[in-house]
Amino acid sequence: MPFMVIHETTEIENATLGDSEIREYVTVHDSTIGSDSRIYERVSIKKSTIGESVDINANTYVENAVIGDRVQIGPNASVVGVTHDLTEDGMEHRNDRFEEIVLEDGAFVGAGAVVLPGVHVGENAVIGANVTVTEDVPAGTVVRGTTDL
Repeated sequence: MPFMVIHETTEIENATLGDSEIREYVTVHDSTIGSDSRIYERVSIKKSTIGESVDINANTYVENAVIGDRVQIGPNASVVGVTHDLTEDGMEHRNDRFEEIVLEDGAFVGAGAVVLPGVHVGENAVIGANVTVTEDVPAGTVVRGTTDL
C-alpha cells in the first residue's frame, strides 16, 4: 500500500499530492500528483496533472501537461507545453503561449527526450532516448530518432 514520503528539500506551492514519494530538490507548482507515483531528484513540475503510479526520473522538467496512469519518464527529459510566438521581429519575449501536452496511460518517455508543445502521445507508446517529439504519436507506436510519422 502506498504512503506519502516527501523530502524536506521539496518545494510545493498550490498543489495536491496523493500518497507518493517525492525526493530531494523537487518543485511542484500549480499541479496535481496522483497516488503511488515516484518523483525523483531535481524534478520540476508546473501547471500539470500527473496520474497514478507515474515515475518521473531525475532532472526532468514537466510543464502544462496531462500525464496518465503508469507513465514512465526517463531522466533529463523535457515535457514542456509552453512556447512563444515567432514574429518577423524574432521570438516574443515573456509572452507565453500554452499548448498542453498529453501522455496517455502506459506511455514511456526515454532519457533525454523532449516532447514539444501540443503533442499527444498515445496509450502505451514508447519515445526512445534523446528523441525530439514534434507531432502526435499514435497508441502503441515506438519512436526512435526525431519524429516524422
